[in-house]
Amino acid sequence: MSVRRAALWSMGAQYATFTIQFAASVIISRLFLLPSDVGLFSVALAAAMLVSIFQDLGITRFISGQPQMEPKSLPFYAGVAVSIGWTVSALVALAAPLVAHFYGEPALAPLLWLIAASYLISPYATVPAALLVREMDFRALFHVNAGSALAGNGTAVILAACGFGASSLAWGVLVTALVRAGIAQWQRPVRPRLPQVFSSVKPMLGFSSMSFVLSASAAVGQRSQDLIVGRLLGIASTGLFSRASALAGQLTTLVTGAIGSVFYAAFARKRDAGEPLAEPYLHLVSCYTALNWAAMVGLALAAEPLVMLLYGPNWMGSASLLRWTALGEIFFVAVPLQMDVPLLLGQIRRLVWVNLLDTAAAVLILTAGCFISLEAAGISRVVYGFVWWAIYATYLGRLMGFRFRDLLGVYLRSGICALAAGVPLIVAGFYGLGGASMPFLTLLGLSGLGVLLWLATLALIRHPAWFEIRMLVSALARPILSRAAA
Repeated sequence: MSVRRAALWSMGAQYATFTIQFAASVIISRLFLLPSDVGLFSVALAAAMLVSIFQDLGITRFISGQPQMEPKSLPFYAGVAVSIGWTVSALVALAAPLVAHFYGEPALAPLLWLIAASYLISPYATVPAALLVREMDFRALFHVNAGSALAGNGTAVILAACGFGASSLAWGVLVTALVRAGIAQWQRPVRPRLPQVFSSVKPMLGFSSMSFVLSASAAVGQRSQDLIVGRLLGIASTGLFSRASALAGQLTTLVTGAIGSVFYAAFARKRDAGEPLAEPYLHLVSCYTALNWAAMVGLALAAEPLVMLLYGPNWMGSASLLRWTALGEIFFVAVPLQMDVPLLLGQIRRLVWVNLLDTAAAVLILTAGCFISLEAAGISRVVYGFVWWAIYATYLGRLMGFRFRDLLGVYLRSGICALAAGVPLIVAGFYGLGGASMPFLTLLGLSGLGVLLWLATLALIRHPAWFEIRMLVSALARPILSRAAA
């Protein structure tokens, strides 16, 4: 499958998954659950995912990024994944009462037990999904991701409507794991077997020893956010903070999340062929920032009316948090594949130290913000975003040998396009038409006008993303035109 065709299928999966998750979050938040319910689940999930860093051990990256793969070793890799997953499940189950006591919330324990049950199932999808990425079979991966998202989120909505509260979200996690494992095994069956000799899994475990440190560091930085906010500011504040972070993260995933998985496999092929990565990487940065920055500027400018329209008055406390989170996301998408490229180039040891620095910054900056207020916790995302960008832009620039001047040139062109996209909302705010009371049709019209201005600016300055958009549109339209001509 070609890179662009793979990108189309991967984007389809991202859009389908986003639509399902987004619709479910709106229905659940607006009709059934309060911020305290979502906050309770967020703390439980974050605590469980801190333990789940042991689960993958870099198996997915190892399989999808290896130049050569022995098929006979795959069942053993799957067996290791299942063994680790069951161990993680036991640890989460045993830790559940302790976590509930630490937060003074007895309802946390049942949520953690449900999430622990999902870890018994999810490892069965690890190796099959990694093989699909390796083979660039994103059509099959579409069925895995979209199918499991539909089943899990549908379950959560139904149970929330039946009054299950926060546990409806935990049941959704369990159903997602069941369906994902089932579809993945159907698409690319791999029967787990425990290795009889160490040599059969030695290459994977050698990679995993450092990958585990890397995953652990990343998990602490990413998953500790809800735990820190929950401990210092309370469960309801965690719900508001989590909802804002989730909405910004989902939009990023929708806009460019599909590109990353496709380019990881494509970069692996370029590495194997001995081709330089600097030029294609800067092209990737151009596409990432052109798409994401415009989306994040729009999200920041429309935070209040969006929260009111989507989630209702109970969630208005998350509007300012959403604005700061969206602005912070501008930095996080400015250096894509910051973990994957060093791994492909065999720089895992150095990457571990870089990631530890990143993690320390994440925890310290958010903790400092939480000691001040919930608003300061939101602002801390922008501060941390800048620090994160400085760390990884410097590291990857040295690693791949691209000039910092060229990177800034990419940012300048994408920034101009993002500013053009935000002009209608900026003008509306200047004339007092913004705010939480903005009607839906007005917001939709201003957003649509922003998209048109963005596209016009892309074409005017001949941004690389403009040519990619044209080629994708042509690829989508070609089959339709062919059928019409026939």
